[in-house]
Amino acid sequence: MKIIAALPYMVVSRSIDWNKQHFIEREEKLILAEDKITSHINEFTLEEIWDISFRASSSEYGFFYLHTNQGLFSYRVKTEPSEFMNKYQEMKKRVKKYE
Repeated sequence: MKIIAALPYMVVSRSIDWNKQHFIEREEKLILAEDKITSHINEFTLEEIWDISFRASSSEYGFFYLHTNQGLFSYRVKTEPSEFMNKYQEMKKRVKKYE
């Protein structure tokens, strides 16, 4: 699998210990390969992805959205995903060209 681009995103988990709530934030990556996008949980072929979008929500975070045939998946990102989105559009055009 050849990696074309990667987009770091944050995963927040919550735990309760001795009646105290703790939030644990860890970084994962969305990986754009030649034929799919993979997260730490999901994998979508380019044919399964209908669209991608981004919405800035605060000065620190934004939300990157994958619109797929399985539903909408959101990822909390710290960086502007324009490079990742451009690479995705290039790959999507290549896939459509060969259909």
